[in-house]
Amino acid sequence: MIIRILLLAGLSAIGFFVFLRRNRLPCHIMTVFLLLGAGAIAVVVPDLTSEVAQFVGVGRGADLVTYIAIIAVMFVLLHYYSKFVELQQKLTELTREMAILRAEAQAQKPAGTEPEPPP
Repeated sequence: MIIRILLLAGLSAIGFFVFLRRNRLPCHIMTVFLLLGAGAIAVVVPDLTSEVAQFVGVGRGADLVTYIAIIAVMFVLLHYYSKFVELQQKLTELTREMAILRAEAQAQKPAGTEPEPPP
């Protein structure tokens, strides 16, 4: 019984932190809360996961939860990898633009002035 209370408290804490950071899209927030609700149902009625696992063709409910967690983690990893690649490309573009602007600014200075030290 104590384990269920701790699991529900953990799910509630995750929901609270997601609620505090609600600068995401509403569909992201709804997805998180639906997953948290499914997790809470699985904690309160653990036999339900076994029934769903039998219906899907997986041996045990714990195996089903593990498979779903692996798929979710892979999706999150792919999402953040694509964001990382996108940010890396933007950083490269900004660096190139800064180099071009700096070179143009250096070319426009009169010959007798000192070059500006790099930041």
